[in-house]
Amino acid sequence: MKIVQISDTHLTARGGRTQENFDRVVDYVNNTVRPDLVVHSGDIVIIHPDDDADRTHAHTLMQKFTAPVLVVPGNHDIGEPGATPWKGIGVTDERISAFEKVWGPDHWRHDTEGFTVLGLDSELFGSGLDRETEQWTWIENTIRDIPATQRVIVFLHKPIWQAIPEPSEHAFDIGDSRARLLELLETVSLAAVGSGHLHCYRQTRRGEAIEVWAPATAFVAGEDDTFAGPLHQLGIVEYDCTDGAVRAGYRSVPGLDDVHITAVPEVVEAIEVLADSPVG
Repeated sequence: MKIVQISDTHLTARGGRTQENFDRVVDYVNNTVRPDLVVHSGDIVIIHPDDDADRTHAHTLMQKFTAPVLVVPGNHDIGEPGATPWKGIGVTDERISAFEKVWGPDHWRHDTEGFTVLGLDSELFGSGLDRETEQWTWIENTIRDIPATQRVIVFLHKPIWQAIPEPSEHAFDIGDSRARLLELLETVSLAAVGSGHLHCYRQTRRGEAIEVWAPATAFVAGEDDTFAGPLHQLGIVEYDCTDGAVRAGYRSVPGLDDVHITAVPEVVEAIEVLADSPVG
């Protein structure tokens, strides 16, 4: 089985550079990689989760993939947990419902021969919503049901393991929920965990599993020391799942321009609109 992970597409109904990049990704995935499954690990839409036009347009674009597509939400798709969410955009039941109306469940299970793929909603962890409790119950029941012979691959937007050494005002990973989730995952044959959010590529060995940070397709992370070390290029991740083993690798997509957020007018404009509008 071959899986392609894409992430942080930041698509908008206004089109522009992020859509141009996305179209190149679709062409490359469909005609060169030809995977059995495409997983989008969140931040599908450009900036604001309440923009129905962006969400509908992004869904239309995602239909261009010839392989089946599964998605998990990012903070720009449903908001994020915590006392200080980015630009005050917190995760809410209403935002999750709007996401699920278009994309389907925010957490899911996909079984193939020898492998079980789980999609989790990272923005629920630490949210305090009833949905968080429901997702924990689902995780516990699902993990209990997975046969010991199945290798498990997990996708979510924010990394499970700590992304930066010092606490930050905004969330770079799932924070205090990490210990509980890892304890549950220790009971299955975990092969890989793929996340997005950080707009750079890195692969790290975590015991018997690999942790993968997927690059964005929209724009690269900032040129500071926060994430010194990872590959700061746009692209995708290809997972080769064969004979119980999972191997992952970065793939460059022809035509993608590794620009910073400030060079993407549609994103800059969307952030400026937020500055003039109340959010919650």
